[in-house]
Amino acid sequence: MKIGYMTDGGRRRPTNEDAVKVLQDVNFYMLADGVGGNRSGEVASQSALDALEKFIRHNPPEWLDGRDEIFRYLRAAVRYVNQFIIKLSDAQPQFTGMATTLVFAYIRDGEMYVANVGDSRVYLIHDDMIQQITDDHTYVNDLVKMGAISREEAHTHARKNVITRAIGANANNEPDCFSVEVAAGDRILLCSDGLYDEVDDEEILYSVSRFDDMTICAEDLVALANENGGNDNISVIIIDLMED
Repeated sequence: MKIGYMTDGGRRRPTNEDAVKVLQDVNFYMLADGVGGNRSGEVASQSALDALEKFIRHNPPEWLDGRDEIFRYLRAAVRYVNQFIIKLSDAQPQFTGMATTLVFAYIRDGEMYVANVGDSRVYLIHDDMIQQITDDHTYVNDLVKMGAISREEAHTHARKNVITRAIGANANNEPDCFSVEVAAGDRILLCSDGLYDEVDDEEILYSVSRFDDMTICAEDLVALANENGGNDNISVIIIDLMED
C-alpha cells in the first residue's frame, strides 16, 4: 500500500480550515473541512481528527466481526467526535458555532468501510473507472435527488456549498456508512470540496492513474485545483492498493 496526502490553502482563502490524518498502522484515513462561515473552522477540523484518532486508539477495531459491527463502530466514533466538538465549542466562547465535515475510511480484508458527515468525499478508482462512494450532505444534492434540478445545474447553483449535516452542528449527527470491495490495483481518494469543485472526475481519474508515486499524485491534484481557480482549501489523501 502506497499513500500520499496534502492539504493546501488554495488561492482565495486567508486560512486553511482543512485537515488530514493518516493512521497507516491501523488502516484508517481521515479528512475534515471546517465549515465556511462558522468561527474557528480550522480548530474544528483538526480537533475532530484528533478526537477520532483518540477513539480509534482507545478502541482498537481489529476485534470487530462483520459489516454490521464495523458500521456500529463507525457510528459510535462519529458520535464521540461530534460530542467532543460540541463540548469544545461550548467551553470556549471563541469557538462558539464551529463545525466541520468529516469523512474517513477503514480498509481491511479486501473491504473498505466509509463514514461521512458533510460534503467531503471518498472515490474508488477501479479498472480505469472512478466511482464516488459517499453521498454529499448538501442542499443542492437534496434537490438533485428530489428531481428538482439536474446534476449540471447543481454545479452552478447559488447555494451549492450549503451543507445539511456537519460535525458540531447539533447533538444528533449520524453519518452515512458504506462498504465496498477493494482489490490490488485499486486506488482510493479522499478529498475536500476544494478539489472536486475545481477538478472534474475525468481530470481526477487521469491524474490518479498516471502516477506511481502517491505523494506526487497528491501534489498534482492540488496543483490542478489551484490552476483551475483554487477558490477553496484543497485536501487529498490518495491510497494505492498495490498489485502483488
